[in-house]
Amino acid sequence: MTQFTALKLWVIGRFINIKYLEGKQYLRSIKLINDGWQFGSCIDINDALPTADAWIPVDIPYVWNIGNPREEGPRVYFKTLALKVPEEGERCYISFGAVAGMCRAWLNGKFLGEHRGGYSRFRFDITEAIRNGENELTVLADNTRYNDIIPLGGDFNNYGGIYRDVELITVPNTHFDLMYFGSPGVELDASGDGRLKLTSHVVGDVEKCRVTYTVIDDGKTIASVAFGPSETAEIAVPDPHLWNGREDPHLYVLKAELYCGDECIDEVTLPFGFRDISINPEEGFFLNGRHMTLNGVAKHQDRESIACGTTKDMLREDIALILEIGANSVRLSHYQHPDYTYDLCDRAGLVVWAEIPLLGMPDNNDALFENAKNQMRELVLQNKHHPSICFWGVQNEIAMLGETVQMYGKIEKLNQFVKELDPDGITASANLSTVNNNSQLNFITDMVGYNSYFGWYEGEMQDFEGFFDRFHEDNPQVCFGLSEYGVDCSVTLHSSTPKRKDYSEEFQALFHETVYPMIEKRPYMWGSFVWNMFDFGSALRDEGGVKGRNCKGLVTYDRKVKKDSFYYYKACWSKEPFVWLAGRRYAKRCGDYTDIKVYSNTNAIELIVNGKIFERINGERVFLFQNVPLSEGDNIIKAFSGELSDEMVITKVAEPENSYIYIDPNPGFNVKNWFAPGQSEEQLFPQDRYSIMDRMGELMENDDVRALLEQSIPQVVNNPRTKVMVKMTLLRAINFMSGQFEEEYIKELNRQLN
Repeated sequence: MTQFTALKLWVIGRFINIKYLEGKQYLRSIKLINDGWQFGSCIDINDALPTADAWIPVDIPYVWNIGNPREEGPRVYFKTLALKVPEEGERCYISFGAVAGMCRAWLNGKFLGEHRGGYSRFRFDITEAIRNGENELTVLADNTRYNDIIPLGGDFNNYGGIYRDVELITVPNTHFDLMYFGSPGVELDASGDGRLKLTSHVVGDVEKCRVTYTVIDDGKTIASVAFGPSETAEIAVPDPHLWNGREDPHLYVLKAELYCGDECIDEVTLPFGFRDISINPEEGFFLNGRHMTLNGVAKHQDRESIACGTTKDMLREDIALILEIGANSVRLSHYQHPDYTYDLCDRAGLVVWAEIPLLGMPDNNDALFENAKNQMRELVLQNKHHPSICFWGVQNEIAMLGETVQMYGKIEKLNQFVKELDPDGITASANLSTVNNNSQLNFITDMVGYNSYFGWYEGEMQDFEGFFDRFHEDNPQVCFGLSEYGVDCSVTLHSSTPKRKDYSEEFQALFHETVYPMIEKRPYMWGSFVWNMFDFGSALRDEGGVKGRNCKGLVTYDRKVKKDSFYYYKACWSKEPFVWLAGRRYAKRCGDYTDIKVYSNTNAIELIVNGKIFERINGERVFLFQNVPLSEGDNIIKAFSGELSDEMVITKVAEPENSYIYIDPNPGFNVKNWFAPGQSEEQLFPQDRYSIMDRMGELMENDDVRALLEQSIPQVVNNPRTKVMVKMTLLRAINFMSGQFEEEYIKELNRQLN
C-alpha cells in the first residue's frame, strides 16, 4: 500500500476555502515524470515504433516550435523509466495533461494507444507492457493539421509537443475509471438548492464494492452516503452556502471513496460549488437568481518565450491580472485550458465560457464531427464539477467556411450532446460578423455571441449601436451579447490624433471608451468579452510592424505592461480605488499645449502640472484635461483624488518622435480614397464583375480568377487563414498584410478582376 498525501490547496486571501484531509493510506499513487526526456525529429511516422535522427535532452513541458509556430509535423519524445512489474491486483497508467495534435505512445515497443486532439487530458494503460528495470517510453507528438482533428485552423498558433504534465498513476485493479475520457471517474452535478447528483464509473470487481460519498465544508463533514458503484447517488445539503461569483466564491469538497469490504482502495476528491444559472433574451444572465452583466475578457493560454508550456505561477499571474481589472467573467478561448486554470477561476469567482476548438465544419466530413464530439465529451466530463464553468461553447466562427444545411444539423446534434452531458449547463456559440441575423446559427444554442470588429476591420465604431439594436429587433427571442471586440495596438506607438489602423495605444483606448458604453447601456445584452486580455501568438499575422502576434490585448504578451485600455476597464469594473495617468509612454510631445487623460473610479481628479494646480474635474471613469501647458524640457504631471495619486513625466520636444509613428504605405487600404470625381462605388466594384470586395470562396471557384490571384498575391492566396475563411472578402484578406503591397498595385488588381 503506497503512502501519499492528498493535494492541499493553500488559501490565498478569500479566494480559496478548501481544506483537504491528509495522512490516510490509499493504494493510488501519482508520480510526476516531467524530467529527463529526450527529443528528436521523427524519421518516419509510418514505423511501427518511430525513431528520431538525433536526440537532445529536454524536460516537460517542451514546445518544440516556439521559434517557428508555422512549422508542423511529427516529433518524438523518449524517456527511460525505472519500474517494477505491478503487483497482483494493481494497474498502472500514464496520464498526459495535453499533447499538441495527434499522439501515439509505446512502452518497450508495445503500442499503448492513440489520442486525437491537442488540448485535453488523456491516459493509456501501461500495465501489460511494464518490465522490471529499465522501461523505454516513446511518444509521438504530431501537430500536423489533419482534416479529421479540430481545429482545422485559427487565428492562434499551432504549437507542437508535450506541453502539460505527464504522470504515472498506480491504482488497484478495482478503481475509479481512469480511462473514462480522461475524467476523474466521478460525475458531479450540483444545483443551487443543495442537491447533488453523483455517478461513479468503476472498473474491476465492481460487484463487491460500494462508494461512499462525503461532502466536506471547510474541513467539516456535512453529509455522507453509500451507494453501489453502478447506482446514481443523490445527496441533499440543507441551506447550502452558494458559489456566488467574485462576491463569495464558496467551495465544497466531494470525497468519493471506493470500498471493498471494510477497506478503502481508491479515492477521488473534487472541489465543487452549489449555484443556479439561467439566461433570458430580455435581461441576460442570472447567477443564483440575481442579474449579472458579464463584464468579461477572453484569454488564450500562451505567453511570450514559453508558448503554451505555461507554469502554475504564470496562470496565477494571469488570473490575478483579470481580477485586478475588475472583470467578473472570462472566455477561455478557443479550446480546453489547463485544469489549474479552471481551479483558479473557481476560487476567484470568475464565470467561465469554456469551449472546444471547432472553427470549421466542412460538409461530408463525419470524422471531423466525431472528433468534435469527443473533444466536447472530454471537456465536459473532465470539468463539469467546476462551478465557474457556466457556458459550454460548441463553435467559434464556424461560418468562416460558409453555411450549409449539413453544418446546421451537426451543430444541433452537438448542442443536444452537451445537454445530455450537462443538462443544467448553458450552451453558447460565437458567430462571425458576416453571419446574417436570420441565420440558423443564431437559433441553436442557448446563447449567442458575435465576434464583431466595427471600427477596425470594417465600418465605424458607431456601427455597433445599430448592429446591436437591429439584431435584437430581428431576434427578440435570442440571448445575445458580444463575444469578441477590440483593436490592435503597440505600446511603442502613440498619437495626439489617434485614428484607425495607426496601431497607437491612444486609438485602442479611444476605441474602448467609445464602444463599451454602447454595450453596457443595453440591458438585453448578456454582456461582452474584450478581445483579448493578453496579446497572443498568431503566426498568420503581420500588422502594425509586429509579426506573428495578435496585439489586441489589454496587457502585453510578456505580461509586463498594462496598456492604457486596461485601466479604462479597471475604471469601469473595479471597486478598488485608483488613479491612472494615461499616455505615460507617449513621453515626448510637441507643442506648447497637450491633452492629459486620467482614468479613475473616483468622482473627482485634480491635475498638478510642474507643481501648480491646473484644474479639478468632477466626473467618472475618463477625466480629460485639455490644453495643458508644457514648459521646455521635462514636465512633471501629477493627478490626485484624495490620498490617491499618480505621476508621470512628459518631455516637450521640438520635432515629433518618429519612433511613435507606424509608417504603413497602405494602412488597411481605405477604398474611400479610391473614387475619382464623379465615380460611384458601383463603377469601381460592379456587382456583375469580380472585385476585391468579393469573398475569397467565390473568387477561388473561378479558375481564371484563381490563376490571377496566385500570380499577383501568392502570399495572400497561400495564407492558411485565407484558405479556410472563405467568407472573408479579398480586401480584408489583403488588409491582414497590407504593408506588403503598394496601394496602386491593389487598385490595378481590382481593375484586372473587373
